[in-house]
Amino acid sequence: MKKLTAVEFANMLKAEVIGDKNSEITGVASLNGAKKNDISFLGNNKYIDLMSSSKAAVILVPEDFQGEPTEGKAWIKCDNPTSAFSKAIDFFAPPPIEYKPGVHPSAIIAESAEIASNCHIGACAVIEEKAVVGEKSVICANVYIGQEVKIGSGCKIYPGTVIRERCIIGNNVIIHSNVCIGGDGFGYTPSPFGIVKIPQVGIVQIDDEVEIGANTTIDRARFGKTWIKFGVKIDDQVHVAHNVTVGEFSMLIGQCGIAGSTTLGQGVIVAAQAGINMHITLHDGCKVGPCAVVKDDVPAGGVVIGYPAESPRNFMAKHTLPSNVKKLKNRIKDLESVVESLKSELAELNKAIL
Repeated sequence: MKKLTAVEFANMLKAEVIGDKNSEITGVASLNGAKKNDISFLGNNKYIDLMSSSKAAVILVPEDFQGEPTEGKAWIKCDNPTSAFSKAIDFFAPPPIEYKPGVHPSAIIAESAEIASNCHIGACAVIEEKAVVGEKSVICANVYIGQEVKIGSGCKIYPGTVIRERCIIGNNVIIHSNVCIGGDGFGYTPSPFGIVKIPQVGIVQIDDEVEIGANTTIDRARFGKTWIKFGVKIDDQVHVAHNVTVGEFSMLIGQCGIAGSTTLGQGVIVAAQAGINMHITLHDGCKVGPCAVVKDDVPAGGVVIGYPAESPRNFMAKHTLPSNVKKLKNRIKDLESVVESLKSELAELNKAIL
């Protein structure tokens, strides 16, 4: 079992210890879930009340945090408790799962497929004709890799994922369970004979250092490619439609959806459950709030929220208007009372003068 004292961990952080410097740490936990000898952290002031009841031996707190820990416990004052806690997690985390090179006997691999000798191919994986899997990649159990798919080196593809024909996966890509890459885009044309399917003959290209969360779907292009560029991070249950381009280092968060032929620039953030209209552009560095519906282009650095999505200023102006109108009505009513009172006083004054 790994162990650290409060002062040993503080030295790793170059931080200050308040309280019992010899408090022993053997694990990590949240404030309310901590047990004896766990380390926890205060990442948000709304959890301050949990500190007094927490069983954590050591708590990471901001540098300007006031007070003293209870007897036998310690606080470590650091610049960023959340970041410091990540280092604690790294230290106490179990060793990563090792996937030994080799092919499971139940895997089905086409004769024309090219598999690097140091890859791991798990049970019941299927790799079709002319597919390529690069050096040290891990293909877990029940993964399907279609014809002519190209997968780079150092990739990790978790169980249940499907990568359809001709799609391209770069290097060091992580794809979590039950992702579907390269399913047909939603392309149809109404006709007198019913709804006619439009062939979807393009591909999906995933560039290096991309991570894709579980149950996400990325559709193949109608023509050309649906393109996820370098360093993009995609959460669980995200849908990316055909011919979408997602720029470098963008983040797509749980259950958001990007409609067809939309372009996202570099560093774009789309929050949970947001919907992005087709054929528009979200320029570099823009941010879309949760549950927003974006109908039009968003300029570089722009922030939009609401339904339909608009700037925070416009959103607040619109949604505070009813209460502001009510306040103005009440003020006018008060002023009318004052005017009536003054009229009465003036009439009485006029009578007295006459």
